This record gives sequence, C-alpha cells and structure tokens, in this order.
Amino acid sequence: MLHPHRLWLPAALSLTLVGWGANQFASLLALYRQDYGFSELAVTGMLGIYVAGLVPALLLGGPFSDAAGRKRIALWAIALSVVASAAMLFGTLSPLPLYAGRLLAGVATGMAMAATTSWIKELSQPPWEEHAQIGAGARRAALFSAGGFWLGPVAAGLLANWAPAPETLPYLVHIALCIPMVLIALRLPETRARGERVGLRARLVAPSGAHPRFRRVIAPAAPWAFGSGTIGFAVVPALLTNLGDARLLYTTAAVALTLGAGVLIQPLARRVDDPGSARAILTALGTSVAGLVLALVAGLALNPWLALLASTVLGAGYGLMLVSGLLETQRLAPPAELGALTGYYYTLAYIGFLAPTVIAFFAQWFPTLSLVIVALLLCLASVASVALNSRKHLPVAALSA
Repeated sequence: MLHPHRLWLPAALSLTLVGWGANQFASLLALYRQDYGFSELAVTGMLGIYVAGLVPALLLGGPFSDAAGRKRIALWAIALSVVASAAMLFGTLSPLPLYAGRLLAGVATGMAMAATTSWIKELSQPPWEEHAQIGAGARRAALFSAGGFWLGPVAAGLLANWAPAPETLPYLVHIALCIPMVLIALRLPETRARGERVGLRARLVAPSGAHPRFRRVIAPAAPWAFGSGTIGFAVVPALLTNLGDARLLYTTAAVALTLGAGVLIQPLARRVDDPGSARAILTALGTSVAGLVLALVAGLALNPWLALLASTVLGAGYGLMLVSGLLETQRLAPPAELGALTGYYYTLAYIGFLAPTVIAFFAQWFPTLSLVIVALLLCLASVASVALNSRKHLPVAALSA
C-alpha cells in the first residue's frame, strides 16, 4: 500500500526509469561499432534522432499535461520507454529498430521531463504532502532524473561487459523494471483537477515564458545544465592525447564521475537557494566556470588526474544548475502553466547537449583548447547576465516571502 506522504516517490522512480532508458544506449555504442559494423555516421545519427523526438515532446508534453492531467502523460512516457527498449532488442538485425527506438526514447524523455516533473512537484505539496519543504518537488525531480541518466549507462555498460547476451540483456532489464512501475503509477492520484484544466490550444504558449526573470535569469543559465555535463564526459577526455589504449576505460571513468557528481551535489542546491535572489544559479554557474578552468589547465598539462577532477567539477555544475533552474522555474510558473514552463526550461537545458557536437565541428579548424576558452567566456557572459538580474523581476510569492 502506498504511504500517503510518499506518493511522489513512485512518480519520481518512473522518471528515473525513463532517464535510464534514454541513456542506456550510450554504453552500447562501441558494441554496435565493433561487433556489428555500424558506421560512425549511423551511430551519430542514432544519437541525433533522440533529440528530434525529445524537443517536440518537451514543448508539447507540458501543455498536454496542463490540459489533460499529469498522470496520463506520465504513464504514456513510461509505456513509450518500454516500447523504445523493445524496439532496440532487434538492433542487431538492422539499424532501423535502433533509429525507431532512439526516437521513441526521446519522445518518452521529453514527455516525462515536462509532465512527470510537474506531477512530482504537485505531489510534494498540500494536499498530497502536508509538511513538505518548499522546493522539495524540484529537488526530488532533478535528483531522480539525474539518477536515471547515471544509472542507465552504468547498468548497461556493466551488463554488456560481464553478462551474457550484451546486445539484448540491458534492454530486457530495463523493460522488466518498467512494467511493474506502470502498475504502481496507475494507483497514484491525478493532481490536476478537471476544473483546473484548460484547453490545450490555450496552453500551447505559456505567457510566463515571456516573464523578464525567465528571459534574463533562467534562460541564459539553463543550457549550462547539460552543457557542463556533456563537456565533462565528452570533451574533457578528448583534451588528453596521451591516453593510448586506456582511452575507453578513461572515458568510462569520466562519465561515471561527471554524472555521479551531478547526482550527489544536488542537495546543496536546495540549501543555497534563495527566493529573493539567483544565488543558487550563480553558484551553479560559478562551479561550471571552475570546471572549465580546470579543464584548460589539465589539457595544457596533459594531466589525466586533473582532467578527471575537471569532469567531476563540471558534473557538480550540471547537478546544481538542474535543481536551481528548476526551482526558479517552478516559483515563476502559475499552476495552469507549470507543465508548459517546465518544458520550456528543459528545452533550453537540453541545448547544452549540443556543446560537444559544436566543439567537435569547429575542432576541424581550431584547437580544442581554444574552443574550451570560448565556452569559458560564454559561461562568464551567462554569469554576468544572471548577476545583473539576480534580485530583479522576482515573482510575487518571492517578494512576499
């Protein structure tokens, strides 16, 4: 029987499993390249098609949940995550099931990040939880989503390396975990009463997205959530040209440290959060700046231990930014626009996923270290924008706190 004060937990676990399904593919890239002969272009395309499903689902999943209810969209997200893994079971026969699975995984993740995050927030406040701390929903959603993004590739990597049937077992484990979660989530309450729901057409555009605080504080900082994380595990190892045969193992360590730090640091974001300023966001951005500086020094010195430290600090910046940006967003959003504005925030945050691709593209003409310097300057510009507006355009609730 579900504990009346822990109704948010199954919803949060469902978000973890969707994130698990989204990222498990990352640890299997080498398997498809080496054992099944998929080209680099094919594998890159599988990564890219995920974003093609993700962004529309982020922008539409929130408004759909505002109009139709959180629970319905959250359940569809888990179900689509199962279908995505089921499709990828047949990836060794042809690349097409992998493309289809990755597309569906993107759709599932976008729906969950917009709708399930809003569901967790509402289950973490009265009447569903009488004594929850302010901001508990944002902290829980960020922690459990980041946990899924970390657990997925770690579990898939371990199974692919040391268990039988590496091309199918990781997907089967994910499916086996998701199916009972669907049954549990069916028993959870819907938090959007029918009288509160507004027609979808009226909710496709959230007026709060034009709020000056969203544009001048949240938007400039949001891409550094996933931007810091992806630079930490995809760009920093590439700065080291002296790894030799240890590169694959080193990159795996960088992934684990970056995403692990992103999970472990998140409780700190809640402690430094201040409704009257952007202190938490500035802390997150400052951490990312420190990580980029460490990355530059590590690249110049070709020091692998310092580079791992840089990855860890960048991961901490990712975790802090994920929580602090979500706290700001949820304070700003009126209840009828919570899903839509959450979708806007995550869309901006996922822009950061493009950072390694952009750096790799320009690295054809410029040294990678020079491009990291450009990233550092852009991050400092974000710090300046947020600092100038830190105490401006506060929502009414923050002003009265």
